[in-house]
Amino acid sequence: MKVFTLKKVVALSALALSTSTFAMDVTFNDKTWNADHIPEGQQCLDYGGKSPATPSMTVSNIPDGADSLVFVYNDVSNKRMQKGGHGIVSYALSEGKTSVEVPRVFGHTYEVPVGVEMVAEYRSRQGDIRGAYKPPCSGGKDHLYTIDVQSWQGDMMTAETTIEMGRY
Repeated sequence: MKVFTLKKVVALSALALSTSTFAMDVTFNDKTWNADHIPEGQQCLDYGGKSPATPSMTVSNIPDGADSLVFVYNDVSNKRMQKGGHGIVSYALSEGKTSVEVPRVFGHTYEVPVGVEMVAEYRSRQGDIRGAYKPPCSGGKDHLYTIDVQSWQGDMMTAETTIEMGRY
């Protein structure tokens, strides 16, 4: 049985409140991305991926004043690949934008669409192809892949929403 002190419970409640109050809405634009399973062909090249890429997304309810969105790609089932292990990219926002369609970022390459910038390449093993985004690559071991979508104003994060890409 876990015992929580009042201080921890209050801190967790405040965190949950602030996260939901400032959460953005994120939807995939391609219906094959359903947050259940990674679509066929969208896994890494090592496991037969065919031009794998991130899903195109629409992000809305972006806080006023945000100048960029940051996308942190994770395999939450693999400790080494959490917290951006599959890459981190940013997308520049035009002034006043509170909703935007974000293009796909192809895997295993440093080439990114206009408006997208690589923040951190994905963590790779010796001999792996490197790049800005590594598609799901667990070999079908039912790992859960997520994206932390963050809005930024200068060097301050103003909102964060985590969405599930699916399992592979």
